[in-house]
Amino acid sequence: MEFFQKFLNRVGRTYGQADKALFGGVLPGGADNKFISSPQNPLSPAAVVRSAPFQTARDFLLEKSGLPKPEQFYIKGMTGGSRDINKMTPEELALVKGSYNEKYNTRPLSDEEMFNMAKMQQSSHANFVKETKKNYTAASQETKNSPFGQAMFNAINEPFDINKALESVKLASEMKKDYVKKSGPVVNLYGQGRDMKMAYGNLSVYPQPGGGVQIYDRWKVDKANQVIPGMEKIGIKDQPDSVLDLGEGGPIPSLIYNAAKSLGTYEPFDIRVNVSPQEWQNVQGKINNPTSSNAKIDMNTVKKDEQGFLLNQINDLYYKIKQKIAPSPQLFDEKAIPLTFPKGSLN
Repeated sequence: MEFFQKFLNRVGRTYGQADKALFGGVLPGGADNKFISSPQNPLSPAAVVRSAPFQTARDFLLEKSGLPKPEQFYIKGMTGGSRDINKMTPEELALVKGSYNEKYNTRPLSDEEMFNMAKMQQSSHANFVKETKKNYTAASQETKNSPFGQAMFNAINEPFDINKALESVKLASEMKKDYVKKSGPVVNLYGQGRDMKMAYGNLSVYPQPGGGVQIYDRWKVDKANQVIPGMEKIGIKDQPDSVLDLGEGGPIPSLIYNAAKSLGTYEPFDIRVNVSPQEWQNVQGKINNPTSSNAKIDMNTVKKDEQGFLLNQINDLYYKIKQKIAPSPQLFDEKAIPLTFPKGSLN
C-alpha cells in the first residue's frame, strides 16, 4: 500500500514538473494540481479520482467525447472535481452577454408596451382553457371530485381579464427592478437553453477596469433548502433518488451523486473565465428566443430533452422496477390526463 502511494505521488510530481517546465503549468492536473495528498489511502476511489494521471485521462476523454457541457461538468464533479474552468465557447459567451444586457436593460416600459404584453396573454389563456377542458372531460369522476379536479373546473370557467393581465405585467416590471438591485452580479441563464440552464444556471459577471469582465460560478450540488428556502420546514428533503438540485436529470443522477458523496469522490469546482475588454466588446449578446406563446409544452418531451434519450430510458426502467418493489399511491389517472399545457400558461 505504501509502495503504491509513493508510486502515485512520484507519477504526479513527475507529471507536474514536466508540465511546469515544458508548458508553463497549463496541462490539466499538472503543476497546479491540488488533489494529491499522501495521507489518503492510494487505492481508495477518493484518492484515485483526484490523482493527476486519472484527471488528465478523464479530461482528455471528455473533451473528445462530444458530450454536452452539463454532462461533462457533472462527470467532473462526481469524479474528484477539476482545476478551474477558464474558457467558454463563443456561443456561451454570447448567451451570457445576452442575459447580462437584458438584466441591465432598465428602460421603463411605456403604457402601450405594457398593454400589448398583457394582450398577448389572451391567446395563451384561451389555449390553456381549451387543453384544461379536454383533460377535465377525460378525467375520472374521482379526479373531478378531488381538489385537483376542482382547480381544473375553476380554471375552465374563469374568463380572461385584461386588467388582471396588465397588473401582472406591471408587477413583473417592478419585480425586475427589485431583482436588479438585490441580485448584485448574478445573471440568470435559465432561459438560455438546456445546456446553459443545466451547466451554469445562475452565474456572476463582474465588470473589470477597462471594460472586460470576469465570469465566476461554482459548480456544486446544493441542498434542497438552498435551492428553495423553506423546503425542509414543510418536510421536503433530498432523498437518495431525488435530489432537488438534480431534479431535471431524474433519479439516476441523484443516486450517483449520493454514491459519490459516500465514496468521497464528489468535489465542487470553480468556473473562472476572464474576458478581455476587446473580446467582451466584440461579443454579440444573444437571447435564446422561446417558441411561440401559442406552442404547447409537453412535459414528457421537456423531460426527454433535458435528460437525453439514454438517461431517460434508464430513469424509466428504474421507476418501473421501483414501482413493482414499492408501489406508490396514484393521485389521479395519468393516462386519462396527459400533462400538456400551452406555453406561457404556467408562468
